[in-house]
Amino acid sequence: MTDIIRKTAVFIRANADTAESRHAADALADMIDGRISADKALAILSDSLGCELQIKNPVPNAATAFVVFSSRELRRTLDGGDTALACDIADVLQALPENMYLSDKKAVSAFNKTYIRKFNKKHMSRLPEIV
Repeated sequence: MTDIIRKTAVFIRANADTAESRHAADALADMIDGRISADKALAILSDSLGCELQIKNPVPNAATAFVVFSSRELRRTLDGGDTALACDIADVLQALPENMYLSDKKAVSAFNKTYIRKFNKKHMSRLPEIV
């Protein structure tokens, strides 16, 4: 799942001011929130990104709060027209470590320090750290 999040974030970052990026952000957030099925969301995202996507591994529990909050915040900022903030959130999401590194305390600490804390210093919006 983290690979889908990263690919979607790269797409949104590159196309932040388009309706297609908002559509992708909606599909990602709705899938994570359980509002639409994974199959439907993957079909939408595959069409938007121009590649076939499959969920290989779920998001580890340590990163769940970060992923849920960030995907909702990304959709909210795009809906509100704040593309600069959306791009910054997408930057953090595309740097999300692979699942195998999310259990490594040093890797998680480095991600939190390098991406999340810098983002939180820059913006009023607060992204939760990965635990």
